[in-house]
Amino acid sequence: MLRFFRINDPYRLLGLLIILVILYMPFFLNWPGMTNPELKSVVIGEKIGDGAIPYTTLIESASPITNWFYGFVDLLFGRSMWIRHVLGFLILFSQSLFIGMAFINKKAFSENTYIPSFLFSLIAFFSFDVITLSGELLGSGFLLLALNNLFKEVEFRTQRDDTIFNLGLCISLASLCNFSYIFHLLGVSAILIIFTRTSARRFALMILGFVMPHVFLMSLYFLNNHLQTLWQFYYLANLSFSSVNLISYGSLFVLALIPLIFLLISLVILNREARFTKYQSQLIQCMFFWMIFSFLQGSFSKDLRPQSFIAIIPCFSFFITHFLLAVRRKRFAEISLWVMVIGIISVSYMACFQKLKSVSYESLIVEKTSKPVVENKRLLVLGDEFSLYQYNTLATPFLSWKLSKDIFEQPDYYENVIVVNDGLKNDLPEVIIDKGDLMKKFFNRLPELKRKYKLTKPYVYELIKQ
Repeated sequence: MLRFFRINDPYRLLGLLIILVILYMPFFLNWPGMTNPELKSVVIGEKIGDGAIPYTTLIESASPITNWFYGFVDLLFGRSMWIRHVLGFLILFSQSLFIGMAFINKKAFSENTYIPSFLFSLIAFFSFDVITLSGELLGSGFLLLALNNLFKEVEFRTQRDDTIFNLGLCISLASLCNFSYIFHLLGVSAILIIFTRTSARRFALMILGFVMPHVFLMSLYFLNNHLQTLWQFYYLANLSFSSVNLISYGSLFVLALIPLIFLLISLVILNREARFTKYQSQLIQCMFFWMIFSFLQGSFSKDLRPQSFIAIIPCFSFFITHFLLAVRRKRFAEISLWVMVIGIISVSYMACFQKLKSVSYESLIVEKTSKPVVENKRLLVLGDEFSLYQYNTLATPFLSWKLSKDIFEQPDYYENVIVVNDGLKNDLPEVIIDKGDLMKKFFNRLPELKRKYKLTKPYVYELIKQ
C-alpha cells in the first residue's frame, strides 16, 4: 500500500476514493444514531430555511457561515441523514486531496507523494462522527487554505502582500464557520514571529484580512439594528470558556491511541535520523506549532467530541509521512503502515458498534425513546431536553437553552417579557414543554397569549385550536 501511494500519479487518488468508500460503507449502512450536533444542524437548517435570521429570530451561538450552510442543505435535502453523511464524506475527501497536493507543491518532503492524502483520510477514520456536517468540517477547509498560505510565507522567495492578507482572511472565514478556530490566528502570529522576518506592516495586512469578514458581518447586523444581538449571542457566547463534553477524554484517548503512538515514533525518528533542507526544517517546526494550537483549539471547543480535533489531522499526516519516507528499509515502512491501518480501522469499528467498552458515545448520540412526549408538532422546549426535536420542529427563536435560560428565568424584566411575547406571537408553538414551570409568570403578564394555551399534562401546554 505504501508503494501504491508513494508514486506521484494523480490516478492514485481514485484508488484512495475507492478504499475510503469501502471503509465507510459500514457506517453509511448502519449509522449508530443521530448525533447531537447533527440534530442541532437539522433544527437550525429548518429554521434558516423558513426565513429565520441567526441571533435575532434564532437564538443560537453557532457561527454564521455554518448556519447559512445548514439552511442551504435543508433546502436541498431536508432531514435526509444519509445524504448529509455522503456530503460530509466528499468534503473530507476533497480536503485530503488538497493537503496532498499542497505538500507536493511546497516540496514539503524529499519526494513527491500522495501518502499524506492517504494518511489524512485514514486518521480521520478514527471516529465515525468526523464526516458529520458541522462548522468544524467546513472551517477545516479554510484552515487548510490558511496553512497553504503560511507555507508560502515561510518560503522567503515567494513572500507577497496578498499571501499574508489571504492568510488572515482564510483564518477569519474559518472562525466564521467555527469560532474556536480563532486560536489559529494566535498560532500563525507566533509562527511568523519566530520563523520569518515579517514586518509590522505585513502583520497589519494579516490582521486586516482577518478583521474584514467580521466587520462586514457586523455591518450587516448594524444596518438592520441587530448588532447587539449578534454581539450577545455570537461573540460573547463563544468567548466564554464553558463547554459540553459529548465524549470523555478517556474515550478520546483510546480512539486516538494508534495515531498518537505513530506520531511520537515519527517525532523521535525525525529528531534523530532524518536529514532535511533548511526550508523543510522550518516547515516541520511550523507544523509542530500548528499542531499545538490545533490541540488547544479542540480542547476549548463548545461541544467536545472527536470531530473537534479535525484541524490536528494534517499535522499527524505530515509527521507520519516524514517517518515512513525516512525509514530506509521499505519492508519495515510497509509493515508499519499496515499496522497503523489495521489498528485505526479496528478501534474505529469496535468503538462505533459498541464492542469496545473503554469508548462510550452515549452522550454524543441522541437518546432514542419509543414513546416521545409529543410527535410531529411545532415545539418549544424550556429546558435541556433537546432530543425532543428529533420528532418535532422548532417553533419560536429559542433554540439554545443556555442562551435563552436567562430570558425565561427573569420575567420581572420588561425587556424579557417583550422578547418572549414577540418570539411566541410571530411563531406560535403547538406545544410548549415547561418542566421548570417558567411560562406561568409570563402568561400572567401576557393574558392574550395565555388564552391561546391550556395545560393538558404536567408541564405540557398545548395550543387551543380555534
